[in-house]
Amino acid sequence: MRIETTRFGPLEIDPQKIIHFPFGLLGFSAIKDYVILDHDQDVPFKWLQAVTEPDLAFVIMDPLLLLPDYEVDISRQDLEDLRVNDVHNLTLFVIVSVPPGEPLQMTANLKGPVLVNEENRWAKQLVLVDRSYPTRYPLFTAQA
Repeated sequence: MRIETTRFGPLEIDPQKIIHFPFGLLGFSAIKDYVILDHDQDVPFKWLQAVTEPDLAFVIMDPLLLLPDYEVDISRQDLEDLRVNDVHNLTLFVIVSVPPGEPLQMTANLKGPVLVNEENRWAKQLVLVDRSYPTRYPLFTAQA
């Protein structure tokens, strides 16, 4: 399948790799299908690229690389929404914001992680209300 992207140009993707968000992402509820693209092998970032919107792509990463003790409470409803048969098939990402021209100021949204069921490729953005994680967790500190 061929998709158009602003950042990467036209891409051939395997339709089996499409991740479906039945509820969309916060602020983008109408856009349901995305694909994960590798950014580079030497960095922890990936891209969550919308299949039908060439301009829409999010930088994502594994939150455990930032906080090894990062925990998410997954509700029964979340498991039902994603049609989960085995919790071991779940992958968690956080969305990273990169201010234009200031990559050292990038932050991760730890309050709204994305949960992907690798078995059926369904996903959902969670909102963690029982945790005190910030929406703008700095990836770099002044000491780094």
